[in-house]
Amino acid sequence: MKILKITLQSNIFFVFIFISVFFYCLFFTRIIKYETNMENDTKEIIAKILSYTIDGDKLSLILKNKEKIKATYYIQSKEEKNYLENSLKIGLTIKILGSKSDIVDSTIPNTFNYKKYLYNQKIYFSFNVTKIELLNEKIEFLANLKNLINNRIKKLGNNSYLKAFIIGDKTLIDNEQYESITKNGVSHLFALSGMHLSLVYLFLAKILNKLKFKKIIIYTILFLYLAVTGFSVSFIRAILFMLLLDLDKNFNINLSKLKILFLTAFIIIFINPFYIYNAGFWYTFVVTFSLIFCSDFINKQSKLKQIFLVSIITFLFSMPISIYLNYEINLFSIINNIILVPFISTLVFPLALLTFVFPICLSLFNMMITILETLNNIFKGFALNLIVGKINLIEVIILYFTLILSFKTRLKKLFIIYFGFLTILYNKNIFNLNYNVYFIDVGQGDSALFIAPQNKEVIMIDTGGSISYRKEEYQIRNKEFKLSDNIIMFLKSMRIRKIDLLIITHGDKDHLGYAIDLGKEIKFKNVMINQGKINKLESDLLRQNKQVKNYKTKKFDLNFLSLNLYDNENDNSIITKIKIYNNTFLLMGDASSKVEDEIIKKYNFKITFLKIGHHGSKTSSSLAFLKKFKPKYAIISAGRNNRYNHPSIETINALNKLNIDILNTIDRGTIKIIINKKRYNIISSIS
Repeated sequence: MKILKITLQSNIFFVFIFISVFFYCLFFTRIIKYETNMENDTKEIIAKILSYTIDGDKLSLILKNKEKIKATYYIQSKEEKNYLENSLKIGLTIKILGSKSDIVDSTIPNTFNYKKYLYNQKIYFSFNVTKIELLNEKIEFLANLKNLINNRIKKLGNNSYLKAFIIGDKTLIDNEQYESITKNGVSHLFALSGMHLSLVYLFLAKILNKLKFKKIIIYTILFLYLAVTGFSVSFIRAILFMLLLDLDKNFNINLSKLKILFLTAFIIIFINPFYIYNAGFWYTFVVTFSLIFCSDFINKQSKLKQIFLVSIITFLFSMPISIYLNYEINLFSIINNIILVPFISTLVFPLALLTFVFPICLSLFNMMITILETLNNIFKGFALNLIVGKINLIEVIILYFTLILSFKTRLKKLFIIYFGFLTILYNKNIFNLNYNVYFIDVGQGDSALFIAPQNKEVIMIDTGGSISYRKEEYQIRNKEFKLSDNIIMFLKSMRIRKIDLLIITHGDKDHLGYAIDLGKEIKFKNVMINQGKINKLESDLLRQNKQVKNYKTKKFDLNFLSLNLYDNENDNSIITKIKIYNNTFLLMGDASSKVEDEIIKKYNFKITFLKIGHHGSKTSSSLAFLKKFKPKYAIISAGRNNRYNHPSIETINALNKLNIDILNTIDRGTIKIIINKKRYNIISSIS
């Protein structure tokens, strides 16, 4: 024990462990490459259910046989949904029929990469299910415990917040409410963490107060709770940290809390090195570190000042991670946390535990949730979002280095350096002296972005948009993936805080469907729509934004090809010509060969990049048009496995016949073109 005590108290030991853990992570997460052992033609899998969610007509499963599997099944009827809701259980063995599918990388730069996320969860493929067969009822103890808790929550009305606070499952919370929670910077309050653990620990300590082996029983229950709730990294950190503190006290090792925190991190990473890529890992350790590191300074203040200081310090220390992950910060989240942390920790969460044990408390719990949602909606109106843009790991390290030194030395100069560096990051686009053009992969739709050097002018042509279909009540989902969220994140990563001109080529939903969502986050200074009748989508957009008929550019050579008024929306598309140095872009919207014939007669210029009309449909891109303007590159924006079979074989053959290079978003994802006076460079988001 004496040798162990001396070793643990040595700083050299911690340096050695840090270096060892670094190379351990590097080897097991980067050097070794993991892949599935399943054959590509696999049609049938027998596996156990680790977790599942039913949202509308979508059943999402995480399964385990020899490896973990992500499976998706689309429910066919209301009766089938009721059957699955009543029959599926965690730990149940099932047989699924269907086909294996690859998980696609993120096709829009700087957005959430679902493939990497699943890889870090040790899931290497997905399975599209066509049929499910339940095989047996033999379920292990832990899985049965999870099912008992889930059934208990179901009996209490399947309360979404109760499920979030008891087992950390936020999937049932209304999508709009959870978006507000995230934007208000308080989503961490809904993750099982140290706050929840402390209350559970105190609750158990009171109940088991007179028992001899009280702590052994408490930690046994806590580790069971951890297993039931799915091994959330913040909860692992909280339990392990508390356990090591108790062991340190019992064996009189006298380690500082910071050393115990580092030891906790090392153990967690050793257990699973992929935790190093988990955002929750960084948030939980950074916030805990900040409170321990600044504890002397905090404890000297009055109780009221302590509340403010804790919120400010945790905000400052979590800010670099938030910027790195989300490209923006909400300055008002400091106030949100001051109000909501005590409200949730002293009222809502304890009441959730009481409601789970004593259902009579449910109405009181629901009342607290109504207050919580009201506060959340009020705070949303006061959000002060600062778009900082994409920063790299070196910049994150510099921020932390200056911040830690600032608190350590209490030197105002260092705080000035910290905020000065943040100001530089906020204005980082001043270092970008190139033009950047993006043809964004919006699936079966169109969206192009033209960014002048230093972001001095931004023009967006179409926003993309998905076509929605009428659904039956059982099919309506609580959480629907919105591609517009990815586009917004991409724009923020590029430090785009406003769009000088939004051009909507025509009123079809696949060209302007995301405009309203984008406009809520990024200001449109001017909006231009095509000639002809105005539909509801265009009317909604113009109600909220300034319409212009003409636009004088600052940094682009921009022209619109003036043509006739036609009898259909596609042919009335705005046709945009943009010249950057010696490179000409022509964007055709959904115009057909009839319009192309008019352009052939009226204009004569060379094209470097032609944005092919109507997603490569055979109704556009006639051979005569291509021969006349001789584009060097043809850009096609179409959705994978789209129902229209775009691009058509006729269009592809015509382009190949004339040796025109094809850049298709289906194969390349978002297409980026960097342009300066000397050259241009084409980069695809899918390598």
